Amino acid sequence: MTKIKNIVFDLGGVIVDLDANRCMAGFKKLGLDEIAELINPYHPAAMIGEMEHGDITFHEMCNKMRAYVHREDIRDEEISWAYNQLLVGLDRSKLRLLDTLRERGYRIYALSNNNPMSIETVREMFQADGKTMNDYFDGIYLSFEMHLLKPGREIYEKMILLSGMDPRESLFLDDSEINVNVARELGFSVYKPEVGEDFSPIFDHMELFEKEE
Repeated sequence: MTKIKNIVFDLGGVIVDLDANRCMAGFKKLGLDEIAELINPYHPAAMIGEMEHGDITFHEMCNKMRAYVHREDIRDEEISWAYNQLLVGLDRSKLRLLDTLRERGYRIYALSNNNPMSIETVREMFQADGKTMNDYFDGIYLSFEMHLLKPGREIYEKMILLSGMDPRESLFLDDSEINVNVARELGFSVYKPEVGEDFSPIFDHMELFEKEE
């Protein structure tokens, strides 16, 4: 029986609560209805995908948005505010869950499609109990830093290489079906939480994710 030693969490939609409708409403409040229609956490518009891939900066993405809607008056700070409406919050129970899992001996990782603007807000959320985001993870793998995106196999393979983890000894949690499917193909045990689900009970039954030799 292959025991689970590593747990890999997606951030948005798993650890951090998301609300795409709130984000869309933020852009509409700025009069950017065309941008609001582009908001989809699972299938980001090209300009957002380029930022999450690390190909363009946040400012360059803002320039693309301004050009798209022909609104040169919209400031970067306003776009940042509207986009970050996507990030609802981080329940402290999730932080304590991460702490508990590490105390139980699991190595904990994050693998996230993210961008340099949103990750700063996420890092602030992780400070709720007086720690930093780095205190909760043995490794944090972000798309814009790796220049790779889920669900591409390459970002999983690079995480495996950098961390030294064995997928057969690892549980992967993500709220995207396609991301979970790719992880499964690579040998991970997987779990896809539903929106708003308290998934903490699964860690009391880790034997369900362990594999026969």
